[in-house]
Amino acid sequence: MNPVVVALILLGLVAFASALGVVLRRTQTRVRRLAPQTAPGRRDGDGGGVPRATSGPDPVVPAELAAAGEPAPRFGEQLTVLQFSTESCARCPGTARVLAAAVAERDGAAHVEIDVTRRDELIARFSIMRTPTLLVLDADGRPLTRVSGPVGTAQARALLDEHLAAPHALEGSRR
Repeated sequence: MNPVVVALILLGLVAFASALGVVLRRTQTRVRRLAPQTAPGRRDGDGGGVPRATSGPDPVVPAELAAAGEPAPRFGEQLTVLQFSTESCARCPGTARVLAAAVAERDGAAHVEIDVTRRDELIARFSIMRTPTLLVLDADGRPLTRVSGPVGTAQARALLDEHLAAPHALEGSRR
């Protein structure tokens, strides 16, 4: 076979594999908002409008995240980003660094990383299928958003800003 044809075929395969890699990388993070559940037929006291929330996903309690003999993690006053990681997760350390930096720029937020490598009860409780998996929790520990996959700096900042009631960034440290 002609060497030019072989080189063109190989070049085409490399280009295809690179394009496929870019597409897969862009689609590997899934963000899902967790809306509170509503009771059917129940309304606010004014008789119309929005259904009254009865309960959302079960709140997360810091004590249930602590490994045996370890203290419970500290949640943020307004918001906590709970990151589930494993020892074999290649993207988890980078995600942890990005989240820690984004949280450090905002008052009232905290980042908690939990290694679920040997924590089957947490894997089952939170239906963790891949790592990193993030849960954004409100001040009461109720999950607001679930993210499967790694996040970048801009995405982490946007995720925090979306859930903080008012801008709570520390002066001079934002973006």
